[in-house]
Amino acid sequence: MLVDPGTPTTTPRTGAVPVTPTPEAAGTAGTTTGRRRRGRPNVLAREQVVDAATAIANEDGLDRLSFRALGARLGVAPMTVHRTIGGLDDLHAELVRRTVDEFTATFVWPSEWHDVVRTFARTFRDLMRTHPLVLESHSQRAPLASTESDAVVAKVVGALREAGLPDTEAMYAFFVVYDFVVGHAGVQVGRGDSEAGRPERHRLVGEILGEHSYDARFELGLDILIAGIEARVCALGTDAS
Repeated sequence: MLVDPGTPTTTPRTGAVPVTPTPEAAGTAGTTTGRRRRGRPNVLAREQVVDAATAIANEDGLDRLSFRALGARLGVAPMTVHRTIGGLDDLHAELVRRTVDEFTATFVWPSEWHDVVRTFARTFRDLMRTHPLVLESHSQRAPLASTESDAVVAKVVGALREAGLPDTEAMYAFFVVYDFVVGHAGVQVGRGDSEAGRPERHRLVGEILGEHSYDARFELGLDILIAGIEARVCALGTDAS
């Protein structure tokens, strides 16, 4: 499926007698003060940066994620963000990894293979709709990778193997479901809530469906996929006998 610490200013000692500079000295002091840096920047925690990056990416898209945008949101200099988090590529990878891990931690796996596939597909779709940054990162950068993603893949592929698919077909069947979810989420998220993107605007869609439902569309597609996997398993069993 993201500082240069500066030179601290000198603080007068308590009880020191203030000295009024001459006009010439005041002019020189003013010049020096004007060049003096403002002191140490705010200290950021890595989690603060990742939280801010997640919000920006979900609200405005990954393309709007920059050190300047993060600095503005966090109230610090861009270089402070850079010093805290490293490069933007590392930040992209970290925020996607964290988001995917948080979602995969919510999986409650059933025992029957049909339900395993449905649980994966529905939860993965919810992840992409809730966090568009995951969909965008997947589309523009690389496959989703996280601490827990391998375990999710292993669970779904294992269920498909138990259903009767050979190893190679179980792996490809997982990708068929995966690609279906990514494609469906891409269409729904991409069109958003704009009236111009409503499928009912097409005459035939409006005549047949009346009001289009992305949820019904998704569930039907998932039913068809699972029926296809089931038919494949039956065909393999017939060939074996």
